[in-house]
Amino acid sequence: MNIRLEGLISPVSSSKKPHSMAESRISYKALAIIIILAISYQIYISEIMEDNDELEFGDITYGLSALVSGIVALFVAKRYRGSEIFMGTYASLGIGFLFLFVGDTTYNYHVYILNEDPYPSIADVFFLLFYPFIIYHLIKNIRYFKKNLSSGLKLGVAILTLTIVSVFALISFDEIEGHSFESYFGLVFVLGSSLILSLTLLGVLVFRQSILGTAWLLLAIGIFLFTFADVWYYYLELIKEYSSSNFINTLWVLSNMLIVYALYKHRKTI
Repeated sequence: MNIRLEGLISPVSSSKKPHSMAESRISYKALAIIIILAISYQIYISEIMEDNDELEFGDITYGLSALVSGIVALFVAKRYRGSEIFMGTYASLGIGFLFLFVGDTTYNYHVYILNEDPYPSIADVFFLLFYPFIIYHLIKNIRYFKKNLSSGLKLGVAILTLTIVSVFALISFDEIEGHSFESYFGLVFVLGSSLILSLTLLGVLVFRQSILGTAWLLLAIGIFLFTFADVWYYYLELIKEYSSSNFINTLWVLSNMLIVYALYKHRKTI
């Protein structure tokens, strides 16, 4: 019997199963473990990992954590098989993170195997492909839970996105004292990250009305932290101050752990 999953998790549905509501609650023990792991990782990259030209574990955790997020998202997509909305959107989420893994692997290959400057390189193509898949995931889900977005909300997303990009452009151009290909190319990534940041904030407002509100909130926080770290990274790259021991590497790992936990909550709720 083919049951439409959209009807089960619609914000207007009045039939909520008790076990689903209980399983949708956040486990503070799980969050504590995630935070402890993030702190331990930061200690490792800042105090233990050697800063040299050799490939270290800290250099591949960005890609590995994205790989895990991508695989888990694809499993959730399979769980939603038969759903017109959620199977496609979670498959899109998973594919987006898999592109990040491929991009990071390509990046490390250029740096540590070929000893070449990977910016710009083919790795950036894979990094750029991340954005449309995540944006698609967010927009499709937001439209499902909020079919008629007000003009004010749409304008708010546009204003916040352009504000972040403009502030980044002003600060970066001032820091490097001029214009360059790298600065303009970096704006493309910042634009994608800023739009995702804005959409995740909108998603928090929309998703909280569904029985998946907790899982959506965790997922939104994870994606928000991930893209916030992205914007920070491109700024540090422009001023040549990025290093493998920087705190943004921990933010990426932390965000992916939150995303994986949120995806787990999705599977347990439905």
